[in-house]
Amino acid sequence: MSSAEVSVNGQSGSLAGAPGRGARVTVPVSLAPDEAARDLAPRLLALAGEGTPASSPDGPSRAPRGVPVVTIDGYSGSGKSTLAAALARLLPGWQVLHLDDWYPGWDGLAQGAEVARRIAADLREGRASSYVTWDWETNTSGLAVEVPLAPTIIEGCGAWDADADLSVWVADPGEAERRRRALARDGATYAPHWQRWAMQDRGRSID
Repeated sequence: MSSAEVSVNGQSGSLAGAPGRGARVTVPVSLAPDEAARDLAPRLLALAGEGTPASSPDGPSRAPRGVPVVTIDGYSGSGKSTLAAALARLLPGWQVLHLDDWYPGWDGLAQGAEVARRIAADLREGRASSYVTWDWETNTSGLAVEVPLAPTIIEGCGAWDADADLSVWVADPGEAERRRRALARDGATYAPHWQRWAMQDRGRSID
């Protein structure tokens, strides 16, 4: 496997590549989400600029070209969604997908990661995709949602498993801080399930 030199705000390191996967980078705890987004945004814009239009006014239509996919992962409460939102503000035309929208319940991290892998593969191969939402109040499947062919950020626990053009890992600020953030965000909904989710979250392999 090859290695890719990556840097966020001047911090660099050598991270192993994998078949079908682009560079992988870690955002350090010391870097604020807005600052990390400003550093990462030019890379994402460069990825989007590498595509070839599916058709040209001067020639016949071509098969759809894949679009770039960037994943953002990290343990629960690490700041994934905050970074994704900061990037979205800087990247008009990019869509942001959240694994929270389709995990099939509190035991569904692995299944949610499978959906992320499928969506990423579809988009990178030039196909629109879809997912089925999860209703957290009724604990039942919800609506089918179409995912159009557009540059995409996929964020959430398990996104790292997908083959992407750039994979971003948000460093762990420590369990106490992550729990504080997560419960401040989701409150009573998340509190009874923190340990249940943490067992899946911390038990996965991050290669």
